[in-house]
Amino acid sequence: MALQAAVVEGTVINRKGARYAVRKIEIRGSTNLEYYVKGKRRLLALTRIERIHLGGTAQDQEVPITVTLRTGRVSEGTIVINGDSSTDDAISGGSHVSDRLTGSTELGPLFIPLGDVQEILLVHDQSIPIVPDMVGGSIVDERGRRFTVSDIRFRDDDAFRFRQGRKKRRVALRHLTRLQFEDSPGGEMRPVKITYRTGKLVQGEVDASAVRFAGEGDHVFRTRVDSAFTGSLTSGGIFGIGLDRVKLVLIEHEEEAAEADTTEKKASAESDATHTDDAKEEEEAAGRP
Repeated sequence: MALQAAVVEGTVINRKGARYAVRKIEIRGSTNLEYYVKGKRRLLALTRIERIHLGGTAQDQEVPITVTLRTGRVSEGTIVINGDSSTDDAISGGSHVSDRLTGSTELGPLFIPLGDVQEILLVHDQSIPIVPDMVGGSIVDERGRRFTVSDIRFRDDDAFRFRQGRKKRRVALRHLTRLQFEDSPGGEMRPVKITYRTGKLVQGEVDASAVRFAGEGDHVFRTRVDSAFTGSLTSGGIFGIGLDRVKLVLIEHEEEAAEADTTEKKASAESDATHTDDAKEEEEAAGRP
């Protein structure tokens, strides 16, 4: 993918305050950052990150880390480093990349132990798109089976679409915490209770009909009907479930991100569902990323 092939560059600042302009930045030989939030592993492409700050000391085996994404979201956790290694001259001919940040400078290759890194300020080419934060959580079906799913999408969109009477609504999944689907006698429109991150609760309906389109083959029909919600199973594999079988969608959010963006979320989340004109159904919610 283009994001994986992109050259990562920026400024690396060590714990003594020395700054290095670096191209082809890699951490532990990878263009992905691995760290932990409340014991859960996180893996982020450097192309999604704007800033990385490491706390603690060079001697610590595990240090606090603050990751600022290009979307503005802030994530705090810990990262395991090799606190035993330290160098005064980071630009050298060494080749060991384990627990190190590597890259290229005007003076030559850069090899610096992660324990010596204080901050990484990444610069991204405008051609590299800002990737929206993926939504993950749990999906519960009508039989009570619970699935842990990442990159949850609704009908190939990162937003949930529903109706309130004649009014059509759209709200980004990242602004929600819970979708609870109720039984529908007719089966065409299914009632749903929608809970925002702000605590606001609204009710509406979503089209759950299973009408076959003209010329639609069996495989395409079943895929469309059975895959209203899709994502990736954390245990491996692709997930899909139809609106006729889903009971709950529980969206997880990191607490630190919610606290950092409380004001923005309150303003944007509730306004996402204010479009009342049917003609505006396809309008992106105020153009938010």
